[in-house]
Amino acid sequence: MTAEHRIVFVTGKGGVGKSSVAAASALQFARRGQSVLLVEFGKRSFFGPFLGLEVGNDTVQWRPRIGVACWDVEEALREYISHYLVFKSAATKILSNTVMKALVGAAPGLGEIAILGKLTAPRLHAWYKRDVDVVVVDAYATGQFMTLLRAPRGLAGTAAGGPLHRQTVAMTKLLSDPKLCEYRMVTLAEEMPVAEACEMFVDIQTETGLQPRLYCNRMLDLPPLAKPQSFASAGPFLEQMQSLATRQKLSLKRLSQTGAKAVHTLPMVPMLNVVTLLERLADALELAEVAQDAAP
Repeated sequence: MTAEHRIVFVTGKGGVGKSSVAAASALQFARRGQSVLLVEFGKRSFFGPFLGLEVGNDTVQWRPRIGVACWDVEEALREYISHYLVFKSAATKILSNTVMKALVGAAPGLGEIAILGKLTAPRLHAWYKRDVDVVVVDAYATGQFMTLLRAPRGLAGTAAGGPLHRQTVAMTKLLSDPKLCEYRMVTLAEEMPVAEACEMFVDIQTETGLQPRLYCNRMLDLPPLAKPQSFASAGPFLEQMQSLATRQKLSLKRLSQTGAKAVHTLPMVPMLNVVTLLERLADALELAEVAQDAAP
């Protein structure tokens, strides 16, 4: 793994388009000439049908410089534990699916540690190699993501010493290092997603000391609108558009009250073509980053 390696977490309330933004983020970094691994968690892959790939635990190529993988918690736990067994060749037989499920259920936080252990292993262990510049994580939705982030600190507090304590302390430091980790939060210009995003913005900053980048997705660039009474036949449509414009404005204002350095907007892309959607979102992500870097 190169010295410039970063981990970019993309999270947000379910349904706000975080997975699309994660894929577009991978595309954004690949355009810069960086090698990227796009990762999702779970047994079922979103990116498989979305990108037309057979996505599993092993990395598959999507585009030049972009690989995609779907990491299962139980498989990650098996891999994590096997590295600390004396007889590693017996790990697969010993750590059956039944055993993995029992371990995850019996030890809160262990599944999260396994996932984070796999994610951060190249930074923590010389024997683990992953030759990419950036890992983009299509992370869990808001509440579950905070459980993931808090797991290392929680387990470090319960283990007074030993390998688990050392590793979880190292994970906590890594997740709080601005040179290594970045957090991207996706929301919509709607009341509930904005409220959840504001709360999670504070939670991530409190837990890691890092300020997430805020992205308000599916925004419409609306021109000045005529008064509804000026055009009787178009009155209902104009009223709807004015209501949308007001909601977008209020949502951006509320998001800015978090103290975020900037609230970035991503466009509504009214196309069914996945490639076009991701290209447009990648364009917007790059423009947002350039604008933020240029800000005083």
